[in-house]
Amino acid sequence: MCVRQLVIALTLVVVVAGCASPSTTNMIGTARTPLDASEVLVYLEEPICFEAIALLTATSDASFAFGDQAKIDAVLQRLREAAAAVGANGVLLKRTGEQRDDSVYVGTGLGRSTGNFGFGINIGKSFGLMDKTAEGVAIWVPEQCD
Repeated sequence: MCVRQLVIALTLVVVVAGCASPSTTNMIGTARTPLDASEVLVYLEEPICFEAIALLTATSDASFAFGDQAKIDAVLQRLREAAAAVGANGVLLKRTGEQRDDSVYVGTGLGRSTGNFGFGINIGKSFGLMDKTAEGVAIWVPEQCD
């Protein structure tokens, strides 16, 4: 593969990865002024009082995270970012899970061509990948309810 073909192939991989939808937001309340994601806390149990703003889903798809913990970290960061975008200062985590992602094929090949005839042999292995997923509710928690 020449350098030009390699650059084109890598560009396509980056573009396709950038088109993935790693999170979704469905509004169920009133949005507030956006915050920084570092200000968003993740709650495992409902705070004493809160206002629900949006339903959130996120995946580790296209995060380039390897290992279960790194994938969960990527999912939680995406939930925080989505919550911050609608002005929520918290995410009430409802569920985590896994979903099958596209497969990756790793292999090597040998080929030869003469004139209009070509012959190739390819040996490799296909790996099915798993993405981590999470669902939560973007919430606003007043200071007196922390």
